[in-house]
Amino acid sequence: MTHEAVPVPGPRRPRGVTIIGVVAYVGGVVDVVGGSMLLVLATGAALLANPLPGGLVTAITVIVTGVVVVGIADGLMRGSRVARVVITVARGVSVVLQIVALTTGGVAVFVGIASLLISAVVLGWLWSPSANAYFGGAANAANAVERGELS
Repeated sequence: MTHEAVPVPGPRRPRGVTIIGVVAYVGGVVDVVGGSMLLVLATGAALLANPLPGGLVTAITVIVTGVVVVGIADGLMRGSRVARVVITVARGVSVVLQIVALTTGGVAVFVGIASLLISAVVLGWLWSPSANAYFGGAANAANAVERGELS
């Protein structure tokens, strides 16, 4: 009888990471679809009457951004540390920009505070003990269980 090594499953993906991933997927798909629609408008019959190079550049930029966001969402759902860092940096930049906007009157107070709260929730979910174990792999999960961080 042979004994094969049984792979140790990694920790389950935390609910907060799943929510962030799904929202990112949806946002990326919306960007791709919206950019594609803009691309059709920018290169269709309207182009003959009035060339819109700005519209073309915008459409391509939105499509590329959407594809990148879908890739990051996929990485996040698979436990990619790079995807987590990218989202962390993006949310960090958002926090700084929202604080600047709030202090200079560049955004409505409600919108600025809502954006800050969303960033805080996203960062909290991405860096919780269960998310740390998820992004760290099976070895980190075992250590987290030993420390009592995961049940």
